[in-house]
Amino acid sequence: MEEKQILNWALAPVVREAREAADLTQVELADFAGLSKPYISGLERGNINASVFALARIAKVVKVRPNKLMERVEEEIKKGPKKPEPLTGRPKRKKQVK
Repeated sequence: MEEKQILNWALAPVVREAREAADLTQVELADFAGLSKPYISGLERGNINASVFALARIAKVVKVRPNKLMERVEEEIKKGPKKPEPLTGRPKRKKQVK
């Protein structure tokens, strides 16, 4: 398996988990980070090589230090990353309590 593919597959769940922990949709994360929705989607599917610039912007939006994201990626690599399973349909948003 190619190194880029391993890194992409390890990064995918890290980005998704960070986004979900921040209670953001892909569109919201993309907008707040100044990135495109297809780029975020591609990252979460393990199909896109992330730039350091993009990771820093994502980390800022989800309020996580960039090195913490990379530590999580390293953990995923040690576990032996697998191709992310495609999610079908639009994810349901959590209802906000007023």
